[in-house]
Amino acid sequence: MPRIFPLALAALILASCGDVTAPDERGVCWRSAAAAGDGAAKFTPLAQDVSSLENCAVLLEAVRLQTGSGANGAYQGYFIFVDAAEMSSASHAGGLHYPIFQPPQREAVDRDLRRLIRERGGRLPGAGEITLERH
Repeated sequence: MPRIFPLALAALILASCGDVTAPDERGVCWRSAAAAGDGAAKFTPLAQDVSSLENCAVLLEAVRLQTGSGANGAYQGYFIFVDAAEMSSASHAGGLHYPIFQPPQREAVDRDLRRLIRERGGRLPGAGEITLERH
């Protein structure tokens, strides 16, 4: 048993060395993709002047609806995970995911996004076209 502890400690140290941090530039919604070669996340700006994490998640959901695949990203230091199953956020890449929208809320968001994308001839909506109404 004494050998397991040093191995576990070494694995923990190595895992923390590669810990990715989310970009924290104010008001920028980022999209992430695995970089070629090492598979580490690479972030590219999706939109500027985004007012909230929820609005960034909606923009990433629009990307998911348009492409048919997951569209993860980040907003002001938080990771955003968007796939067919959920829209969630976490403060660390491997951290606990917190739901951004509940299923009925997401259905309403998706309905509005599909309408906006259709009205724009298949183009994604801009950050200025995204406004969430809280009920």
